[in-house]
Amino acid sequence: MVNVKNLVVYYSRSGNTETVAKEISKAVNGDIKKIELKKDIGFIGAAFSSLLGLKGKIKSMDFDLKHYDNIFIGTPVWAGKTSTPINTFISRANLAGKNVYIFITQADEKTPNLVYESIATRVRAKGGKIIDSFFVQTDMKNPITFEQARELVTEWIKTI
Repeated sequence: MVNVKNLVVYYSRSGNTETVAKEISKAVNGDIKKIELKKDIGFIGAAFSSLLGLKGKIKSMDFDLKHYDNIFIGTPVWAGKTSTPINTFISRANLAGKNVYIFITQADEKTPNLVYESIATRVRAKGGKIIDSFFVQTDMKNPITFEQARELVTEWIKTI
């Protein structure tokens, strides 16, 4: 990815998605922006709001996507769904003409195909082009290390 501007945008509650996001940012020499909720949400509330497909109230996004060619969007899976902060980000983002890469962290070992499809459908509706996706299985009790994430990200980046 030479002469292109990359942006890694993510939400992370437990830190796993953040670890992966930081490694992707390093690997693609991209800028990184964390989506943050205005008010933290508990585990049960997060699961419930995701099940309902709600949007989370996020802090203002202090960046403009028009300066980037490739957008990497990262989210944890909450109750089998996309996290509410990422729902909000996608609903507000102008992804027209952008190459979009999705990365997902989840404690469950099953590939989160429904989450990919949900995000991909919304990204396409906003004019973005899905290029690839990446899934990292995590463990809520043992957060992923930077070394583990680096190895997985390096393998993925080689394929794209």
